[in-house]
Amino acid sequence: MRSISKSSSVVLATALFASLALPFPVLAAIEVSSGPPSFGDKIPVLHYEYDKYTLVKTVISADDLQSMQKSLKDTSGNVEDLKKTVSEQQRTIEDLKRNNGSSSSSSSREIDELKRKVAEQERDINNLGKQVEELKRNSGSSSSSNSSEISSLKREVSDQERELDNLKRTVEDLSRKVK
Repeated sequence: MRSISKSSSVVLATALFASLALPFPVLAAIEVSSGPPSFGDKIPVLHYEYDKYTLVKTVISADDLQSMQKSLKDTSGNVEDLKKTVSEQQRTIEDLKRNNGSSSSSSSREIDELKRKVAEQERDINNLGKQVEELKRNSGSSSSSNSSEISSLKREVSDQERELDNLKRTVEDLSRKVK
């Protein structure tokens, strides 16, 4: 995860780059500061049009970037929790496979419990996917690093879905064996 200081350094670097691209009279209108951003400060971008660059204020603020980073961190934590849950379920399924000779009624209850957990995880994964899409929409062109973090998160969600599908198949196979 990127820290706040890295976000402000991106803003500073963008402003410096923009100042190099601007003619000298316009430079007087731009002041570069190494201080932290204030509430509501907007992120500038360089806009290229007709062989010239223009510094343009966006609707994305430094606060928006901070809240996106926090949301991304929270979502990553949720994905990690889901991975742990799936691992625990895989161990439970392996135990069930080893103890296949035990009573089928308790195995049936455990299978029903696992199916319920799988359904809950599917809902959680769908919610995480929606959050990732919302973050992607909200981030727009704010930063390529956020895009790569979102892409990484999407890959993790896809991997989680794949693991969940494997778990569902294993539960179904076990369910057929018990019955």
